[in-house]
Amino acid sequence: MKMFVKCLTISSLLLTGCESVTPQRPTPPVTTAHNPTHTAQSFDDLVASLNRLYNDEQQDCREIGSNLPRGFYYCSGIIIRATADGDYLPWTHSPGSIERGSASFSWFRKDDHPELMLQPSGFILRNAVEGNRLGLPAFDAGFICLFPKDASTTGNPLHNGCISRFGKPVVHQAHPQPDVPHRNAEFAWGSCEDLGITTLQQWMDYAGDMSGNYYTETQCSWNADSQNGWRNSIAMQAHYPEYDFLWNELLMATVDDGYPLKDQISAVFLNAASYDQGLEPARNFQRKLVANGSYAPIVRLDLSSAQPFSFHQEDQVTAAP
Repeated sequence: MKMFVKCLTISSLLLTGCESVTPQRPTPPVTTAHNPTHTAQSFDDLVASLNRLYNDEQQDCREIGSNLPRGFYYCSGIIIRATADGDYLPWTHSPGSIERGSASFSWFRKDDHPELMLQPSGFILRNAVEGNRLGLPAFDAGFICLFPKDASTTGNPLHNGCISRFGKPVVHQAHPQPDVPHRNAEFAWGSCEDLGITTLQQWMDYAGDMSGNYYTETQCSWNADSQNGWRNSIAMQAHYPEYDFLWNELLMATVDDGYPLKDQISAVFLNAASYDQGLEPARNFQRKLVANGSYAPIVRLDLSSAQPFSFHQEDQVTAAP
């Protein structure tokens, strides 16, 4: 495993001679408006909603207002970013992410979750349906593509990281996307669809066995709002059990520095499996939120449990406002 992780680290630093494209700079994402008549969830309600979202295996998320189909992140599962504690605001985008045009997040729920986390702590974004239900700020638009497994996108400028820089030499063909005017239409794009790949079998034929560290090299990405892509991404997991420890990669367009995300954070997470390493970073994330006029409780995340989220008063370093 150590050698495998080492290979992953090395592969993430390698650059090929692929021709880059200029990262897109569309308009900033739309977020659900904050309704001052609603207050933040109680700790018990927050934990209940996180566990409900984790166990919600629905296959048809619909956009609020238009009723158009959206990706599964829009209404179910957990939008999460595991990140190190450093001299920066954890929800803001790094200079490298801004240059690439995207920042890496992950998404998981009962039918698609990793055995490990990249970092022992991080934060969770409130999805659009939850935000609308609660009258709280939530992430509505800005995701570009989804890789079923981590794709080592650091430093990759090819369509904001959504085309593998190690990809097979294939001729891209026109594959028109459905003409749907949902609020994420200017962001959502996938290299799978661009290659004419629409089925699980086609994806597996393209990816191959992904042996060694080739899972970072052979994947194509699904359009972030293709429900077919999300179903295929979940279904592929059973065919590659040797990679169950890996998270998926959901790329967010970096149209700004990420600072507004602070108000869309529903919780700071602390991985129960690495509690000692993650407690202080999680507390620092909570301190930074409070210092910037926001607040989120720390919740423990136990990926081995059917109800993985729990609240513990002793983990908190600041009180709710």
